[in-house]
Amino acid sequence: HKSSFMQSTFNMANILMGVGMLGLPYVLKSAGWIGGTITTIGFCLVTWRTSYYLGRELNGDPRPVSLFDNHTPSKTQTPDSKTSNGSHSAANPDTHILQRMRKPITSFPGIAREAFGDNGCICLSAVLYFELFSCLSIFFVSLGDHLHALFPSISQSKHMTIAAGVLIVPSAVLRTPKLLSYLSAVGTIATVAVVSAVVLSALVMFLLVAKAEHDFVGGDVEVVGGNERDFTLYSSKGLPLALGIVAYCFSGHAIVPSIYSSMARPQDFERMINVTYGMVLACCLLVGISGYYMFGNDVEDQITLSLEHQSENGNTLMTMLTWLMILTAMSKFTLTMFPLALGFEEMLTGILPSDLAMELIDSLVKIILIVLSLA
Repeated sequence: HKSSFMQSTFNMANILMGVGMLGLPYVLKSAGWIGGTITTIGFCLVTWRTSYYLGRELNGDPRPVSLFDNHTPSKTQTPDSKTSNGSHSAANPDTHILQRMRKPITSFPGIAREAFGDNGCICLSAVLYFELFSCLSIFFVSLGDHLHALFPSISQSKHMTIAAGVLIVPSAVLRTPKLLSYLSAVGTIATVAVVSAVVLSALVMFLLVAKAEHDFVGGDVEVVGGNERDFTLYSSKGLPLALGIVAYCFSGHAIVPSIYSSMARPQDFERMINVTYGMVLACCLLVGISGYYMFGNDVEDQITLSLEHQSENGNTLMTMLTWLMILTAMSKFTLTMFPLALGFEEMLTGILPSDLAMELIDSLVKIILIVLSLA
């Protein structure tokens, strides 16, 4: 049931890359080229580093988790250590591993219990599970909106009910992060496809501008297809809004303990975080810069809306992007539900008599959560 390095990377990337990324061109519109870029990179660095700290807390030691690989020589061993019978012998570093300062932890509530006791655990658990449950409701609203855009003859509430019925199957069947990684791979590929569409559109516009510059010179206003574009270099008034949008893009810490605990080699956690955040930051900057370059201060709060208005085949383009967003939302829904359902399962672990009963209760808990988040 343990996840490989690649599977963990897909899970982490899927929870970070989603609908919020489509609002990044609006971040540049709000805070300008400088403010928006610094906000995006700065918040990425903060969340990247705090993910490191979370992994080390879960490992039970502030030192890098890679040091606790079973094949890593002990750094605490002295060359003249004594054997069990009291005699001196040369140290063999390959037979020792580093000792953790505290026992490993598996969840956010466990971190709170170690830091603040049982009362802190209860408070943080309530906040964490409320956040995750709220995310499930938000995903249903997003799915209802996107499906209603594709099939306007059916009401949004019916679309949400249909989506709930469809999500019951993967939520009940994919019971481990390893299995969820396959759905995360689909969501990640869908998001990368959306990013590629935005970047290619910007590249086409750039080529049109370069071609037009051979025929027209003069003026400070850039003209493409008859539309004037103006840009903002920096705006302090838009920084709060920009920070809120970027924070939504990188809000994946609630899933970090589940991903860490599911890894076959937790020693690779920090390397996995490096790869994931590098990929996510690159996609964020590509979408933000490309979208703002194409539309300037006329960009919509969702780049897909601006692309729909610009494209001659807007309906076809929007349909493709909408289906990709639906796939992304569904994959993020099942991954977000996992730690929430796991928390309820841990409360019932000592009561249930067998593994079969646990599997049945697991499926029942997830169905109940889907119904409640839909209500």
